[in-house]
Amino acid sequence: MAKTISSLRQKFPFIPAETTVDHLVIGAGVVGLAVGRELLRRFKNKTTFVVERNAQPGQETSSRNSEVIHAGIYYPRDSLKTELCIRGRRMLYDYCRKHDIPHKKLGKLIIARTREEQDYLDGLYAKIQAMNGDEGLRRRVKSGGASRGEEEEEEEELVPLRRLDGGETLALEPDLSRTVCGSLWSPESGIIHSHALIASLENHVLNSPNGAIVYRSHVVRIDPNPLGPGWVVQTSSPRPGSLLGERNSVLVHSLINCAGLNAHNLYNQMEYGSEGRLQIGFCKGSYYAYGARTGVSSVGRLIYPTPSHAGGTGRMEGLGTHLTLDMEGKIKFGPDVEWLDVPLSLSPSCSSSAGSLPEEMQDFWTRHLAPNPARLESTFQFVRSYLPGIDPHYFVPDYAGIRPKLRTRNDGKQDEMNAAIVGGQLSDFVVMEGGRGDALSLVGIESPGLTSALAIADLVGRRIARLPPPSAAAAVDRLNTLSDVGALDQWA
Repeated sequence: MAKTISSLRQKFPFIPAETTVDHLVIGAGVVGLAVGRELLRRFKNKTTFVVERNAQPGQETSSRNSEVIHAGIYYPRDSLKTELCIRGRRMLYDYCRKHDIPHKKLGKLIIARTREEQDYLDGLYAKIQAMNGDEGLRRRVKSGGASRGEEEEEEEELVPLRRLDGGETLALEPDLSRTVCGSLWSPESGIIHSHALIASLENHVLNSPNGAIVYRSHVVRIDPNPLGPGWVVQTSSPRPGSLLGERNSVLVHSLINCAGLNAHNLYNQMEYGSEGRLQIGFCKGSYYAYGARTGVSSVGRLIYPTPSHAGGTGRMEGLGTHLTLDMEGKIKFGPDVEWLDVPLSLSPSCSSSAGSLPEEMQDFWTRHLAPNPARLESTFQFVRSYLPGIDPHYFVPDYAGIRPKLRTRNDGKQDEMNAAIVGGQLSDFVVMEGGRGDALSLVGIESPGLTSALAIADLVGRRIARLPPPSAAAAVDRLNTLSDVGALDQWA
């Protein structure tokens, strides 16, 4: 049954910490695993543990996406998305080469079929040229991976992009509609076997002498340490014959919240009792398999329509239902855009001044992970508008994923968050600090999160490195409670 934060805190009263760990990462998606790996590389003498509520890594957003390596084209010029996507793309290609992760740099065509769409692509091209000449952005992109010893490719352009006319576009992809009047060619875009990447990052953490991953472990409560720095994190793991599961509590010196679709709820746990509260908008995207080469026999690149925008707002809502290929050459289309209604429950707040506030029923979205068959026909018709030869008999629902879109009810309360919100929707990644800076919450990590994962991890590592060391008393406490890495199994 879905729970709210208030009901969880009533069900799980505070219990003192039983053990201590230096770094605790919540969530074993691709970003959480990349963060865990980076912390273990950067802080070789400190313990880093990753807790994950599922039985395997990458079971939520990380395994339900397009598996595309993005070049960094669409996002605001001064945004974290742009900086981390460009840096992350370079780091990811380098990582794939070093660790034999299946990937292909196929390139991508962004196509235009109308004068209005061509005008949009012209504006997008002009923005990219301005970015390529932005020395400040170039320095920010190089400040992460290069300083960590990554072998980055030295590109003349941050985001290589070419303009093609209609004839040039159709010469590359003759299965496209004759209405295509132009395109942008992105040679740095590609695809990756996301499950192989996740498995590789997982192995890095598991094979480290100071690292571990604890699966089937739900974080049910987070409290500031009442005795000093750090956080007390309470987990519950399923155990036969126990309604509440096996409850355990750990003192964490640095807490990194990489919980994806649940990250805002964990942030609200840390800020429980304050007036500020984050709320996620859940955007469902269905993907469709295409089991033939009819109408796509010549396709060998990623094909994206011009991005869709919310009616009348000018705000980009999605990249359009695009064509991608997997590592075996199979074609799929998606995602479409379907907003989910968030069910709320009126729960008493711990703050009497705040009164009763509605809270999100957590994890309701797990009921929406199947593609919506009612959207099959409209999606097919959209795809056929740029690939007219496809056959509806081979166009079938495949899987669905959920994208987190951050919004807040308390505009003006949190400057860092609101600066990234345009029209009530998140326009950027947000890395929010909690407590005394010893907690980081990565919120709204949607596309290009897979591409950016290694760069996000580097950013987290640099922020954690600026924290003051734990007090001497805390260090003594650690020696008394955590004699080796395996001790964490006692609270898992």
